[in-house]
This record gives sequence, structure tokens and C-alpha cells, in this order.
Amino acid sequence: MNLRTPFLRQLALQAALESLKECAPERLTKSCLEKMNREGLLQGFMAGNSKIFLLAIGKASLPMTRAVGETFGWERLKGLVVTKKLDSEIPPGTGLKVIEAGHPLSNANSLVAGETALREMRGLSPENPALFLVSGGASSLFESLVDGITLEDLRNLTQKLLCSGISIEEINAVRSALSRVKGGKLLREAGDRECLSLVLSDVVGDRPETVGSGPTVWNGGNETEKARRILKEAGLWEELPVSVKETLALDARNPSVGKPPSRDRTVLVGSNRTLCLSVAGKLRSRGLSVLDLGSSLTGEAKELGNRLARLAKDIQESGNPVSAPAAVVSGGEAVVTFESACSGVGGPNQEVALSFAIEAAGFSETVLLSMDTDGIDGCSDSAGGLVDGKTAERIERAGLNPRRELENHNASLALRASSDFVITGETMNNLNDLRILLVGMPNC
Repeated sequence: MNLRTPFLRQLALQAALESLKECAPERLTKSCLEKMNREGLLQGFMAGNSKIFLLAIGKASLPMTRAVGETFGWERLKGLVVTKKLDSEIPPGTGLKVIEAGHPLSNANSLVAGETALREMRGLSPENPALFLVSGGASSLFESLVDGITLEDLRNLTQKLLCSGISIEEINAVRSALSRVKGGKLLREAGDRECLSLVLSDVVGDRPETVGSGPTVWNGGNETEKARRILKEAGLWEELPVSVKETLALDARNPSVGKPPSRDRTVLVGSNRTLCLSVAGKLRSRGLSVLDLGSSLTGEAKELGNRLARLAKDIQESGNPVSAPAAVVSGGEAVVTFESACSGVGGPNQEVALSFAIEAAGFSETVLLSMDTDGIDGCSDSAGGLVDGKTAERIERAGLNPRRELENHNASLALRASSDFVITGETMNNLNDLRILLVGMPNC
């Protein structure tokens, strides 16, 4: 490996980490609230000294809550913060309770969180406005199940859904049909009070009703028919226990939730697009020609890796669609379809990286970073992979067959063998996947 490749690897990783810091949930939330206040959109929350009911759920719930506490005053907050991991304490003297719950599979605390929120919202005084902070991961962290469905039913179904290769939007649609809080159902407990949902999107398309299964985003429709269709098309219907089939067969279990609150607003705080624009700007300032593929690049992980390798080859050989030195930035969500029971250790981003490394073997001055912005890719402790034209050779020198490990969904093992994995730890953020492809050495 010449010195140019290590430079490109460092450049890709630095741009990603700097942009993640720039797009930190606390910073984005505080900026959003400041803008809304300047525009006079927070009068119901800023006026008076009444308590604000706060419900924060998702991987970014704690940093988002810190922004709210600093904006409105911690003493005015009461409610619930539901998180995957407690990274810091809530200041003493607030009326906030913190619950650590399960992800990617719900646990008993997830149900405690759902039931607690429902109970507290029903006991609110009419003058208390409600502020909801929703970020990725909320679907498993926060739940209250309809009658007839057990936690074991939900966990088993979620595991099948995650291994099926279907989109997160479809997964959340199925989970919503079995829930008393998802799909906007939580919002009906708000009554006639001012409600504001601040959403940090981790989904392709940035539809607020999909983030965390949209517990506070109005959806008055019946979801069971859609859930049945998704499960049948995914080939999962026949595998379901009788309890789940019966629940989804009875539309009356999930009636339309009626009329939405009259003073309900939803605001997008940040998204994968926010992150990609930040990354593109940083790489452009380093002298690279930037091709922005947008934030909706989806599909099977190994196919995405192949496509990016072919794109790198085109850039090298013809300067098309962008001339080197080039940076290709994309976001979205890669998926992995398991032909049998989930096996191997890895995740979608590591499969993108390994697939790219195989197809780009021998490429010079070519680097790909593919990572999950929450710091946890699939069932590993890696955020993703950082690979180059020599990665496949390094894997082989370690005694492994990169193609075999890719087919076995064992990308983590292969990338660790070649030291091409990325460890960030949990970032307390969740802005979906980020991919940075660098081709050619910039003059800097």
C-alpha cells in the first residue's frame, strides 16, 4: 500500500466523524428550537411557567432532551426519556424518569416505557403542552401491545422481519398493527392540548410516520390489512403463531383512531440528507469533485457494493460520471436477505464494504467507507467497514476466502482479519447509513 491510500482512508473517516459531530442530535435539536422561537412558533411552550410534558424516545433521546432542558429550563420538564443506553445523567430536580429499554428487540422495559407514557398522558392537566422527541430505535425501545400479543410473540416476529430483507418502513407497518402506541395511536391520548413532535429521521424518504413507527405522528387508518399483505409477500405469514394471525385478522382490534388533535405539529430536526450535505461540503473543500447520489440509495448490501465498485472503475477509466480526484457520497439503507436462519457476524454496511473490496481488488487510490451512523452495524460491535483495493488480498493472507465469508454473511470476521473494520462505539445518533467513495488523490 503506498502512502496515498492511507491518506484517502483517513480523509474519508475524518469527513464522516466531523460531520457526525456537526450533525449531533443535541446541536440539531437546539438549532431547530431556536429557529422556531425566532419565528414565534413556540409561544405555547415559552409562555408562562406551566410544566411541559416531555416524552423522548429513541437512540438520540438523551442528547435531544439536553437541548430541550437548556432551551425551556429543566425545572419545567416532566415526563419520560426512553433510551437504549444511558450515556449521561438527567440533572437532579427535574420531573423526568429515564428508562433503558431493548434494541433491536423489545424487552420488558420497552413495555414498561409504553405503559408509563400512556398512564402519564392520561393524567395530564389541560394546560400542559406536550413535546415529543422521536429518533431511530424508538420502535423497539417503546411499546404497548394489543391484547392477545405477548412480548415473546413480538420478539420472534421482529427477528423474522429483520432477517427477511424487507424495508424498515414495512417492518414498522407490521409492528404498528400489533401496537397500542405506534402509528399515531399515542397521540390520541394527548387530548386538546398543544403538541409538538421533533423528529430525527433515520429512514429513507424522511417520512415522520415511519421514524420509530410514528407513535406521535397522526395516522388514522387501519393498519392490519397492510400488515397482512406485507407478511404474505415476505413469505412469513404461515410461520406466524396463531395469536398473531388472529389479531391481524380482526380489524376491530385496531380501529381508526378518529380525529387528530387540533394543535398538533411535526417538525423534522435532521436527517441523513443533513449529514450527506455536510460530508460533501467537507470533501469539496479538500479539492475533490463531489458526486452526491442522495440519501435514498437502498437495496441488497452486496449489490450496492458491486455497483459502487463499477462506479469507481468508470471514474478511473473514463472520468465518467465525475473526474478524479472524486468523492461519491451517498446515504440510505442497505439490507441483507438471509436465505435461511440468521447466521454469521456482520451487518449491511460491512457487507457493502466487503462486496466492494472483492470487486475493486487491485484498484489503486480507491477507498470506500460504509458505516451505520449509530455506531452499530447489524449484529456486531463495528460501525462498518473502511476498505481499499488491497483489502481482499489482506483477507486472503489471513487465511480466509472473502467471497465465502460474504456468502455466509460473515463480513465482520473478514474485515477484522484485514483490519478494515470501523469502531466508533455507540454514537447516540441515528441518521441511517453513510457511504463515502474516494477515487484519486486530491492536490492538498
